Amino acid sequence: MQERDKLSLENAFNALGIEGKIVDDRSGLVGPRVISMIINEACFLFQEGSASMKDVDLAMKLGTNYPYGPFEWADKIGAENVLAILDGLLQETGNPRYKASSFLRKIALRKESFRD
Repeated sequence: MQERDKLSLENAFNALGIEGKIVDDRSGLVGPRVISMIINEACFLFQEGSASMKDVDLAMKLGTNYPYGPFEWADKIGAENVLAILDGLLQETGNPRYKASSFLRKIALRKESFRD
């Protein structure tokens, strides 16, 4: 997006009273990237035996007021889509924080759900 287009878009949002920020076009964008990271961290937590999937989902819903827990969200989005976002981010950035948990990868490759 060219700079003048960004300014026009920003001005249009401001005129409507909507606060927004233009972000670069990158893997995962913003929302899916954040949710994918939360799902991946939940997978590491479960994989380590620290909590059950139900407990993680409940804790996130109560603690953050999210409409779904990470595993519920993963089932709605599809584990294979979450994995694709994380793999894309890892490839694009080289940052190991985007490395998918082996549990997430297993569920995605088997096309299984996270439901207990």
